[in-house]
Formats: sequence, C-alpha cells, structure tokens
Amino acid sequence: MLLTKKRLLFLGGSDIQIPAIRKAQEMGAYVMTCDYLPDNPGHKIADAYYDVSTTDKEKVLELSKSLKIDGISAYAADPAALTAAYVSEKLGLPGNSFDSILKISDKTIFRKLQVELGIRCPKIIESADHSEIIEEVGKFRHGAIIKPVDTSGSKGIYRITADEKTEDLKTKIEDALSYSRVKRIVVEEYILRKGFLMSGDFLINNGRIDFYCFGDVHFNDTITGLVPRSISLPATNNDPNIFSKAINDLQKMIDRLNIHTGVFNCDIIEDQDGQPVIIDIGARNGGNLFNDIISLHKGIDLIGLSMMQTLGLPLKIEMDDKIYGYYAHNVLHSTKDGIFEGIEFDPEIRDLIFYKNITVTKGDRIHRFVNSGYRIGLILLKFEDYSQMHRILGNIYDYVFVNVSGF
Repeated sequence: MLLTKKRLLFLGGSDIQIPAIRKAQEMGAYVMTCDYLPDNPGHKIADAYYDVSTTDKEKVLELSKSLKIDGISAYAADPAALTAAYVSEKLGLPGNSFDSILKISDKTIFRKLQVELGIRCPKIIESADHSEIIEEVGKFRHGAIIKPVDTSGSKGIYRITADEKTEDLKTKIEDALSYSRVKRIVVEEYILRKGFLMSGDFLINNGRIDFYCFGDVHFNDTITGLVPRSISLPATNNDPNIFSKAINDLQKMIDRLNIHTGVFNCDIIEDQDGQPVIIDIGARNGGNLFNDIISLHKGIDLIGLSMMQTLGLPLKIEMDDKIYGYYAHNVLHSTKDGIFEGIEFDPEIRDLIFYKNITVTKGDRIHRFVNSGYRIGLILLKFEDYSQMHRILGNIYDYVFVNVSGF
C-alpha cells in the first residue's frame, strides 16, 4: 500500500533505523528525522532532518505540530518510545497512550503490573541503599540483578550476590543510576532459566497479538554475560505451551493497559518449573535489524506492516508455522579496550554474511562490550541449518577477530 504524501517523523537516524526509513520512503511517505546527532547516517537519506533531541517531549511535540505530521515512529529506539506516545496522544495520531507506554517502560511499575495480574515475574527490591539491598538479596536463592528502571541497551546492569563487597556494590549502584534518566534503580531476583533467554517481537493489531516470532539470545559470556551479542532464529525451545502461555500473559497486560497497536520487543525465559517468565518488554521494534531477519525467517514484511501501523492504516496478517531459513544478527564488538586496527572474518562465516556494517575506522578508540553503546558494527547471517548456526554463534570468537592495540 502506498503512503503517498503521508508525513512521517522518525525519532532518531541511526544505522539500524535505515531499513525502516527506506521502507517508508519506498511506500511513498515523506520521511523526516530528528535527534541531536546530525552525523547519524539515517539523516542523510531522510527527506528532511531536524536537530531536536528525541527525549525532549515538548520540543518534539512543537516540531511535530509545525511539520503537520501524519505519524511518529520510535522504531528500534527505546529512549524515544515515551516521546512517540506523548506526541501521538497529544496530536491524535496513531499510537498508544503515554500512560500505557510509561507503565511498560518503567521496570518497577511493570513488575507491579505483573504481580497485580497474577503473572509470574521476578521479585523486586525498591531501594538504592546498599545495606538494605544486601540484606534483601540474601533472601534470593540465586542473587539479583541491579538495573536502571528505564534502562536500554543493557546499560548499567549488574548481577550481585549477598556476599557482595560494600564498595563494589556502591560502585554498581552509582553506575546504574548514571544511566537512568529518572535516577532510579530496581533490584530484581535472578531467576535460573532452562536453555536460552528468548527474545522476539510481537505485533498488536486492534488490541490483539496477531503475530509473534522469538529467537535465542547469545550473550557476551567472555565479558559480563549480561549483554546480548546475537539473536538466532528459530528459537531452540519449540514447546508450544511455553509460547502460548507467554502470549496469554502478554495479552493480559495489553488488555489492562489498553494498548491497541504497534510492534513490541519482548524477552522471556523458561524457569526451572517449566513455566514462561516475561523478563522485559520494549515499546518499540527490536534493534540491530531484528525485524529484517524476522521478515526473512517468516516470509513477511514486518517493517512495512510497522510503517503502515504508524500511519494508522489497516492490516491483515495470517500467522503460520512456516520458516524460510535460519538467520541471525551478530553485534560486532571487542572483548577489550584499545585502538581499533580492523576486523577479520573466518572464510566459513564470510560466506554466510549478507549484510555488514562497521561503524568505526582504524585508529578509533573502542571499548570492551559491557553494554550496547560499545558495539562497533553489525552483521546479518543466513545459515544452512540449525546445527551450523549454533556451532558458529556459540564459538563466535573463533570466526570473528577484532584486532585491537593498546592505548
């Protein structure tokens, strides 16, 4: 469906937003972008760019009024999701209420909602006092996770135990608070999982989940073990009961919050009792070109559907169990700080890469991959089968070599 003459404002212009910007343009929309980073590559292909921070709700609202936009998108941009909801609600544009997106985005409010609805979730501690945290964490069998209530990109996240040293805990609390826009943290019970953490996107249409797709998350295990470096499709867990229960729980939250449209990102685990636990929901499409590989894996145009939703156009989606190949994205990163010298790829993986983008150049300072802000690029891969996919992704440092010299 053509979106001719529709005016669409994108919040951000990063490399991972480019496919969505191009898709909207291909569909006929006039695409404008905004953020405070004029060198972002998405701005170069947009029809217009405006130097306005995506987290400044009032300034984005003022800009949106002046541009007479028909839709606003926070595609793959966590910090901008609240702004998009705020503007769409104020201007009567397609989207969800600011209050509903706030309740999903704030991890403390989100956990309380799960408890209220009888949905399995980690227990939480609402405190930034190190002595109180240590006392309470002792009640958790497997320790806890500290995170900002509004974190994105795995920034400011730490695992702790009851024997954590006071000074170490204080440092972790301070760092977590530094990444929070509202200067609040939450401490969550750490739940042991069976198998992989599963991450996926689900599409809400007229208040119902019409489509979902989940894959396996591969973490930066040689560094902190807390930052995703890859997601592979399909998920290893093929128990339909796990996903049907998780989708039912998601639908309960959607109904309570009166969310009626959009593509959302979600992380779930299977706990030791064989039950799904919803760990997180992001009120935006998955990042690192996740929608691109979902579209290839499932044979649908998820990005195009998302653009149509952003402009309030009707959708018709038929969910099926077919898969069209084995795909993954892999974040390029370093395991140590230093000066970037280059990247080499083993011949086997080189033949599987169909998209590559390196965002640093030789001589740049780079940092070990302790959060997504330190990614240095991205590759998309298509594999021959499940076995090859997990063999390579499980041993990625034998196939991707980031060369770093000392400072």
